[in-house]
Amino acid sequence: MRPGILAAVLMQALPCLAMKEIRGAWVDRSSLVTRAEIRVTMRNLAEAHFNTAHVNVWSRGYPLWKSAVFERETGLPGDPGLPGRDILAEAVEEGKAAGIAVIPWFEYGFVGGYDGYFPGPGRRGPIFEVHPDWLARTRSGEAAFPIQGGGTFYWMSHTHPDAQQFLIDLVREVASGYDVPAVEFDRARYPQMDCGYDDYTKRLYAEDHGGAPPPDNGNDPEWLRWRSSQLNAFINRLYKQVKRADWRVLVSNAPVPLPTSYPNFAQDFSMWLKEGSLDFVSPQVYRRDAASFERDLRNQIRAIDSPERLTPGLDITNSTPAELIRMIEIVREQGLPGVVVWYYRGLLTSGTLPRLRETVFQEKALLPWRTVGFD
Repeated sequence: MRPGILAAVLMQALPCLAMKEIRGAWVDRSSLVTRAEIRVTMRNLAEAHFNTAHVNVWSRGYPLWKSAVFERETGLPGDPGLPGRDILAEAVEEGKAAGIAVIPWFEYGFVGGYDGYFPGPGRRGPIFEVHPDWLARTRSGEAAFPIQGGGTFYWMSHTHPDAQQFLIDLVREVASGYDVPAVEFDRARYPQMDCGYDDYTKRLYAEDHGGAPPPDNGNDPEWLRWRSSQLNAFINRLYKQVKRADWRVLVSNAPVPLPTSYPNFAQDFSMWLKEGSLDFVSPQVYRRDAASFERDLRNQIRAIDSPERLTPGLDITNSTPAELIRMIEIVREQGLPGVVVWYYRGLLTSGTLPRLRETVFQEKALLPWRTVGFD
């Protein structure tokens, strides 16, 4: 079923066998508007000697592929703003032609709706028209979570088994149905600590605590620990079910860096690595300058048991080409297997792509993971 995406990448990389590293860029919706733009995106990345494109496929409450899972739950085949198209299929085909491995990036994670994009009659997103009981809520019962810059996200309950299985089924559908080497699940976190007060989560917490309800204080240490453990269990289930769908597909995540992630979002990716729930991880070490990046990168390395699986996220939109180049050099000095850059459009508009090709990406690079099953 798989014609071999990594084989295509490796064949184009044969002249430079010495270098092995992930060189990724997140590709957001703005670069997926037309098939022609997808083609240009992949070619531009390939010319700059990137080897992976992390393509947004779960966005604003809709899948960017023809999803039987989503249609089963909502009656809708996909994103109404992109009617009749399978963005993921287009990206995989164009990526393969350019020698770029496409990694489906589930950007919105537990976010099931956005009020600024085809939100439906209830203004919360299509999945909540069918499953209002899946809504995550604050202590006051509010389901709306405002986002920086305007607009509102609606999150799914992080503990509801049906909501969890829906998300897992979406990821499994992509892992088993498309020629991709990995999948990346984002926003596996709480939006804030005043969250987790939906009816299902409150009942589940009470069952684990002798009938006691969750504390009113969202920062209560035990309440925080319990919610984090629920996320840990979900990530582990997601990993195992993806591997059952196709054992060759790697699983990644783009968490908030430690130590910020745990007290603010109940997210502890060091535990995900320790429990074998990720193949590699790209914490968003988004810093303006190389000195602060190096400091925070060292914090990530100290916090985990598996630095060989750490491919940090860098941010060109908050930095300069020169600083980004130095950050990539720091990653190599630490012996890490690569980087992922936020984001392609920023690389393009800042003129960074040719700068990378002239400096740290002068030669093509092989992907560092195993290629068994992709030839």
